[in-house]
Amino acid sequence: MNIELVDIWTAAGVLIGFQVTSFVWRVSREVEVGKKGDLTWLPPADILNLISMAVAMVGVFVLPILGLADLIFIRFSFGLAVLLFVGYPFALAGHYDMYNNKTERSMLYFPPQEKVVVTIMTILVIAYLLFAFKI
Repeated sequence: MNIELVDIWTAAGVLIGFQVTSFVWRVSREVEVGKKGDLTWLPPADILNLISMAVAMVGVFVLPILGLADLIFIRFSFGLAVLLFVGYPFALAGHYDMYNNKTERSMLYFPPQEKVVVTIMTILVIAYLLFAFKI
């Protein structure tokens, strides 16, 4: 398959649009929670999303514009950004304790369910990087 830079830029632009939308939704929710006097925080699930955005912006857009990345690096950067973003909703579901049939959340900053998803994502990212760089 012959993937060109313009194809990756188009897909990355759509991905970043989804990421920004989901992040704005989360920040809006935290602002509303803060107005009610509750604690606000940026859970690890959102950090996955932010890392994904950073990888996409730097690896797909900034470095190529500066002439510091070839098409192979750009493709792997986009793949890593997609992998991290795919893990985001699963981690967010874990943050809200949605992987069981309890009716109440634990209200922990980093609940066990989210820890499991983040751990799995970390393993997948390491495996992806090992494959990408053939270490």
